[in-house]
Amino acid sequence: MLLAGALLLAPAWAAAAPQVIRATGTYVMGDNDSPKIARDAARQEAMRDAVEKAGVYVESYSKTKDLKLTEDEVKTISGAVLKVVDEEAIPDLKGSALRYTVNLTAEVDTDAIDLKAMMANKAEIEKLQAERDALKKQNEELLAEYEKAKGKEKKEIGTRLETSYDFGKVFDRSMGAIQRGEFQTAVEALTPLIADRDVKEGPLAYAFYLRGRAYYGMHRATEALSDFNDAERTPHDEAVYPVWRAKQYRGLIYYDWRRYDDAVREFEAAYDASGRKDEAIADDLAKARRAAERQRHPETTAPQTEPSQGVDWTKVITDILIHSIDKGSGMRENMRSNARESMGRGCR
Repeated sequence: MLLAGALLLAPAWAAAAPQVIRATGTYVMGDNDSPKIARDAARQEAMRDAVEKAGVYVESYSKTKDLKLTEDEVKTISGAVLKVVDEEAIPDLKGSALRYTVNLTAEVDTDAIDLKAMMANKAEIEKLQAERDALKKQNEELLAEYEKAKGKEKKEIGTRLETSYDFGKVFDRSMGAIQRGEFQTAVEALTPLIADRDVKEGPLAYAFYLRGRAYYGMHRATEALSDFNDAERTPHDEAVYPVWRAKQYRGLIYYDWRRYDDAVREFEAAYDASGRKDEAIADDLAKARRAAERQRHPETTAPQTEPSQGVDWTKVITDILIHSIDKGSGMRENMRSNARESMGRGCR
């Protein structure tokens, strides 16, 4: 009986287990290449492979939930739900050149995916995915420059690339955690980076910004605002680290706090920083402006549910009621007068 029960439970248990993905990336070192850069470049290639494989599971799972996802939506969700659980870097010789191979083991837990919730929060997830993709693209472009460079220039680019890879891993893991709603995981990953005295300028500013995003997701607005302020105060290059989005989230916090003028100021700055192209910020700005106007002039900005079309319906209804009351009062007075006259005649 125990064996039969175990066999009956086995399929359900197997279905509940996360899907395991194995992916590989390689990089062949050239003259004067850094082993660290070679290893991390191979890892980046392995991650691309892993995300593509995760997409197969996400697309299949979406069909079981009767949801149709676009190719971009599949890619975004795949990057969000993919978790790397193990990795190994193996150096070997390819001819006379040293080659690094990185093997990744990752998981996609379809039981933990709430596609409807993720699609409802689609705009936020897509923003983070765009930032993740931008950081990866910058690293790829820097790697291409590094491969072509020589001498002193190669060494300088190599130093930048190594630093970028170091921080990029933490940022990418943190953004993935925020996309999945694992905000505490992101806070725990970013806090040691912020506490490290050797982390400065752009990476430090971006770490503050991302931790602020995690706090915002946890509804800890005061801590989020503090991190967003620290992010903006820290010197950084916006072309590399898009810290400007801190302005948008400060605007959202101020709006929730009914500090509408402050919200307008932040949304205006964020909209300008976006190249005046971000429709979500434009909508937030318009809403904050209306709220600020109502707050400044409550007596003149009361919303109208119906257009007046030149008729003051409030006055019309008031006049009808007054007329009815006056008419009723007159009738009652006539009745009293007639009663008094009748009583007088009876007495006589």
